[in-house]
Amino acid sequence: MIEKSQRVRSKNEATGMRIVSQYVQEFWECGWQPFDHRNDQGIDGLILMRNKGEDLGVKINIQVKCGATYISSQNDEEIRLSIDDSEGLSKHVEYWRGQNEPIVLVFVNGSKPLRDVHGNIVKDNKNNKTIWQDSRLKAKAWWVNLKDEKLQPEGTKSIICIPKFQTFGEHSKGDFLKLTKPFLNNANLSKIIPNVESKALLYSVNLKKDARYFYNNWQNTYCPGFEDTVIVSKTGWQHIVMSRRGKERRIISMQLLGVAKQIIENTEKYYILTQEENSVEIEQKVGLRARVTIKQIGEQVVQVVLIRRKNKQTQKVKYWFYSVHYRR
Repeated sequence: MIEKSQRVRSKNEATGMRIVSQYVQEFWECGWQPFDHRNDQGIDGLILMRNKGEDLGVKINIQVKCGATYISSQNDEEIRLSIDDSEGLSKHVEYWRGQNEPIVLVFVNGSKPLRDVHGNIVKDNKNNKTIWQDSRLKAKAWWVNLKDEKLQPEGTKSIICIPKFQTFGEHSKGDFLKLTKPFLNNANLSKIIPNVESKALLYSVNLKKDARYFYNNWQNTYCPGFEDTVIVSKTGWQHIVMSRRGKERRIISMQLLGVAKQIIENTEKYYILTQEENSVEIEQKVGLRARVTIKQIGEQVVQVVLIRRKNKQTQKVKYWFYSVHYRR
């Protein structure tokens, strides 16, 4: 028989994910990609931000916490959550602030305080803590930017502070769009000047032959962003030339192969695009972006897509080149 605490935890996880999913997809009209299993830093899903139906190309990492047991204390201005032990939370804070894209915690409370016949909140006589009762259909939620300098109250080691005015709901999309603004400005991307071999592909008159020759001779490439080598294998070529991508997309990817190599060699920032997990490994698609000036069409943002796989048992990580395209 499953223990009560485990059943409650499972119900809380379901409530938290339901609340986030409903507002993001139904009211914001944005994409929501939940993770079946948490990754090693506790990320539960990605919001794929859209505005008026247009994909902005920026993802917001989401961590969901649900349940009144997380509440350490609260007043009219803030909710304080007890998240982890001092060592664990410190490591998480360092990870959160090191992320390129926004990362947000959404706290969902699927309970309400138990009240007596006079409307007073009932508290446990033993430890003077509020007694909670289920209210999942009317669950309330709040959010906090996990990169916020005021995330941890001074003098605390395992507490996260959420301002009460930061309620999460239908109205919150504007706040989340503000978090994406720094990533919508292409000026913060590095600039790549196509070298001789890149130009040869960009302006090739025998593109498929030249692209195939380039790809066959492209050696595994070191990427400073990951401090690791990116493997160049048949995986990338097979993706680029598959017929269902359409002729125009295939041509663009082949033209940009030389530029893709330069971006891998010279770009440090990366963006998590998708993530899938199973019992053995975590697989992500990650993007590297740069500004590139192309003759006749001017400056364009080019995105290189890599596959990143992490073995859960050995913790070993490998990277493969997967694709390249204009990010429009």
